[in-house]
Amino acid sequence: MIKINLANGTGSGVAGASLGASLGISSDSFMGADEIRKEALKRLVLLLVGPLALYIYESQNVPTKVAELNSKNQILAELQSYNAKAADSVAEIKKFKEDEALMEARISALEKISKDRQREIRVLDLLQTVIPEKAWLTRVQINPGRVNIQGLALSDFEVSQFLEALTKSVFLMDVNLVSSSESVQDGVSLKKFEISCLLERPNE
Repeated sequence: MIKINLANGTGSGVAGASLGASLGISSDSFMGADEIRKEALKRLVLLLVGPLALYIYESQNVPTKVAELNSKNQILAELQSYNAKAADSVAEIKKFKEDEALMEARISALEKISKDRQREIRVLDLLQTVIPEKAWLTRVQINPGRVNIQGLALSDFEVSQFLEALTKSVFLMDVNLVSSSESVQDGVSLKKFEISCLLERPNE
């Protein structure tokens, strides 16, 4: 009588079939346990190729990208610092220009006042120079652009002399005798006169 022990074969087959089923390997064709292990190993390797390739890519490229990012951040910080300093410089330049314009305006005003005073002094010097000996001034009013002169003289002749001298002056224009009348002071008959003229402005 012949006995056949199939326990080992059956067990190996069941285990291989179970491993194959867990890895999605079809058991339509008969495969041994070793072949199933090899197929499982191949599929495991294929599953690991993607993550491994990604890891290798990251290990090679991520440090470079991080370095580039740090470099760009440093450049950005430098540019921001430069822009802040430039903004401060622009503000200082603007304030300097405003102060300069204000100073120029003040200097221009002072120069105008100085010119006007010099012109008034020249007019007063002129009046003292050309007034006849027998005439004298009682009031001189110098307004912007106009001079009003009041005085007394012994006769119309002195008034005419004074009027002619003023007409010849380069500082005065449109010299006119506004009024001339008799005035008695301390028993002496005098000519009271008023002269108006334009004050010529020098070329600016």
